[in-house]
Amino acid sequence: MIIAGGAYHETCQFPPDTAFFGSGVRAAAATETIVSSRNQLHTCIGSADNETLETYAATFDFGVHITEVPETVSFDYLHNHSNPVFSPPEASNYNYELSGISGDAILRFGLLEGSAIVSGERVVYDPQSADPVPFSENGSTAEELALVLNYDEAVKLASEDDVEAIFTELMAGTTAADVVVLKRGAEGAIVRTPRTTTRIPVFQTESVWGIGSGDVFSAIFAGEWAENGESAAEAALTASKATAYYCKHRHLPISRELIESVPNTSSSTFIPPDATPPTVYLAGPFFDIGERFVVEEVKHLLESEGVEVISPAHDIGRAAEYDSPEEVAQQDLDAIEKADLVFALLDHLDSGTHFELGYARKDGTPVIGYTNDFETSSETMLLGSGCEVYEDLSSAVYHAIWRAYA
Repeated sequence: MIIAGGAYHETCQFPPDTAFFGSGVRAAAATETIVSSRNQLHTCIGSADNETLETYAATFDFGVHITEVPETVSFDYLHNHSNPVFSPPEASNYNYELSGISGDAILRFGLLEGSAIVSGERVVYDPQSADPVPFSENGSTAEELALVLNYDEAVKLASEDDVEAIFTELMAGTTAADVVVLKRGAEGAIVRTPRTTTRIPVFQTESVWGIGSGDVFSAIFAGEWAENGESAAEAALTASKATAYYCKHRHLPISRELIESVPNTSSSTFIPPDATPPTVYLAGPFFDIGERFVVEEVKHLLESEGVEVISPAHDIGRAAEYDSPEEVAQQDLDAIEKADLVFALLDHLDSGTHFELGYARKDGTPVIGYTNDFETSSETMLLGSGCEVYEDLSSAVYHAIWRAYA
């Protein structure tokens, strides 16, 4: 399979992690044993990282075709569910063109450093961009084209926000895709072909490492659909299982045996696009700028997954703004009673948040907690009362969505 994609340095601050992958390298590594041919990676990289890339190519048995850039791009993630900041800042102005890429089976990712012009029989396109460019805009062609998009990318490309309208526009409009795979994060995916619509579940895992999970999904889908000739629905189901395995173990390559080890049981979840959004109460201290930043970040993450969030910091306010403590406390407790789930920020855990969590558990409301530095003194009552605690935001957010919809 031919892969056009990035080779990037990746750094995560919370939890701390460093890696050299990017979309292209990760895709080539993930599919080493899935595809029958030897993967060929077309990518951009600075000369200082040539030896590193050659080592990866030897380890995962893929060929490399390098377009040299002044400096390899680095992505810095604040946490493993955040959008990255890239450097050097001028990389988005490199405007390099990777051309002459042709073959039977091609996976094309969006590139920060420029654009890959491809021509193939079966092509998978994953733009991986907040401002995605239509597949054919740079002159790329495909006899059969599959788009793998998250919801925001699909909205931008289709200029529609209704799921059915998105599919109609992407398959019948100027894009004229033969397959559209709409990824919906914790809610599963939908595959549309001219004849079928298939719901693809997401497979729940205890831990969910978000960085690179989209690369793995697109890579396995492309390997199965473009290279191996599987149906789009079967390819997407295999890709979903492979992504679950990666999110839990972060192990590459992902063999067919490892994919089959993901149980096709009650761990699979699909949430329909028209499902009523659950309500999540966001509990946690917001007394200083650091605490307020975390509240803002988690509120944004939950809302981006489609849930309704009640945040005391935003919707109720501080006790000093009310005539009596009873007035603000009652509003907090009423909001908890309305919620389907409480999401708890457990760092700097204050007495008010502790009380809210106890009230929620006494009422039978599930609690998902996130902490970067869990105090052992808090552990017994929280875990003993059935609260689920995660030490990375990606795992906490995904489990909150799954539990809230349950």
